[in-house]
Amino acid sequence: GIIVAATFYPKWQKPGTEATLSWDVMGYYLYLPSAFIYKDLIQLNFKDEILKSYHPTGTFYQAYPHPKTGQYVMKYPIGLALLYLPFFALGHIYALTSDYPPDGFSLPYQAAISWGSLFFAFIGLWFCQKALRQYFSNIISGIVILLIALATNYLNYTAIDGAMAHNWGFTLLAILLYYTIKWYEQPSYGKSIIIGLCIGLAILVRPTNIIGALIPIFWGLKNYPALQERILLFKNNWKRLLTALLSVIAVGSIQLMYWKYITDDWIFYTYNEQGFSWLKPHVKNVLISYRKGWLIYTPIMLLALIGFRYLHKYHRSIFPFCLGFFLLNFYIVSAWDVWGYGGAFGQRALIESYTVLAFPMAAFLAYVQQLGWQKWLLVAFSTFCLWLNCFQTWQAHGHGFETEAMTKAYYWRIFANPNPTDLDRKLLDTKEDYQGGRKNVEQIYLNSFEENVGNELSSDRKAKSGKRSWLIDGQIEFSPALNIKINANAPKWMRVAADFFLVSKEWDIWKMTQLIVEFRKENEIIKKRVVRIQRQLSENAWQKNWTDMKIPATDFDVVKVYFWNPNSQKELYIDDLTIEIYE
Repeated sequence: GIIVAATFYPKWQKPGTEATLSWDVMGYYLYLPSAFIYKDLIQLNFKDEILKSYHPTGTFYQAYPHPKTGQYVMKYPIGLALLYLPFFALGHIYALTSDYPPDGFSLPYQAAISWGSLFFAFIGLWFCQKALRQYFSNIISGIVILLIALATNYLNYTAIDGAMAHNWGFTLLAILLYYTIKWYEQPSYGKSIIIGLCIGLAILVRPTNIIGALIPIFWGLKNYPALQERILLFKNNWKRLLTALLSVIAVGSIQLMYWKYITDDWIFYTYNEQGFSWLKPHVKNVLISYRKGWLIYTPIMLLALIGFRYLHKYHRSIFPFCLGFFLLNFYIVSAWDVWGYGGAFGQRALIESYTVLAFPMAAFLAYVQQLGWQKWLLVAFSTFCLWLNCFQTWQAHGHGFETEAMTKAYYWRIFANPNPTDLDRKLLDTKEDYQGGRKNVEQIYLNSFEENVGNELSSDRKAKSGKRSWLIDGQIEFSPALNIKINANAPKWMRVAADFFLVSKEWDIWKMTQLIVEFRKENEIIKKRVVRIQRQLSENAWQKNWTDMKIPATDFDVVKVYFWNPNSQKELYIDDLTIEIYE
């Protein structure tokens, strides 16, 4: 983790939206500079200067004016800000005593939060292995920790994106689990306070972590007699339980007081239209989709799922809870409407549950340890998973990996490929991409856009050839349509190509200019292909780009080709548009 953070991708040194304090992390963190540097939790008047100087987010969604009071309310809960606080303080002290601006976003703050996040991750792994060692050998516990740390997306969300919520939630649940085990060995007020603080902070980090409160209640319950014993134990230790509950309330009240101060309501839902589809969870998508499938990007967790069988065999007392906790957490994660969880590497929302999944994984390893040559199959699979996770983590940071809208076709194009091209990214929009030599190529259309007869897109600012090109910049939504006739005995493939020039790249996929090709029969669409142009282009250079598609066997009258700009204001120049058919 230290090597990855320090050498491969030192995120605190990155600019703009690649910096540590960017996107969602900016929202978690915003409480601290607002309260301690600018003394402005209400209007956030400093935000415009921060956005101008550091460009930490594409759009400012991290806070918004409350509809009743008009005061800015933070979208994200306050838990991570509380955990960031000591590291923020170190960064602020350094900034005050150096030449860096003490504005909350300069290098000392970025570095402090990055390294603080990695430090907190080590604490989580330490407590997770301490909990495992209560049931498994040191060797098995150590291997499980190694696999979680290096063969799952936990690596990315500690060494690189460690300031995200999941690393911190994992650690809090690991500490909670360990002290729960120890509390049942010998109840005490100190352990009760730690348990309560961990539950309260975990909920304030991510509200769905409220299921962590089930750990101290149900851990170790395997049958009805055990439940009766548990109730008696709780009765005899009610003061200690009350201490834990008061600790939860003390932490949780911080969020309630903030909401009351800003919104005049004790409870306020800050995620607006985002919510849960409880009756239609996205189970298949979350589990095995190429976009964000958990087992696609973290296949090592198959060992944990298989391991539930052996956890039941070796440690039946904790089997019911571990299985129930996993299923409940998976259901909650799958029910969230934004089930892809933004620009994430794999299913980041499941990372907190790795603390519990470590136990069935350990049970499976304990079983395999007793086998003969078969154990080497596990070694081979684990080695592959470790390589795959490290390679795809590398890919996910500037080497072709798509963290938001991955498709099956693009995944396999870049699988184990260290040098994917920009042209490969068209597979994010289509499965069709001709590879190989072309035969019998016939150009059936050419437009260099030199004519300027009533065409509002025509521009003389830039041109690849001649003096004019088309300029798409948000003033016009649809370009003129090109209607092309193709003979009935035409070849099987068609290529639409052009030269493109981007002044500034559009990163919002819903605003990207789209090349649309429609095969029509009496105005009915027989086949349609849509490709987002900006996916495949770099800035400030003319680039040849094309898309290939099979000509449908179904009869059609005309091919309609046009561009659609869905509200992007970024300038895109198009020149020398050609259409070719070929074998």
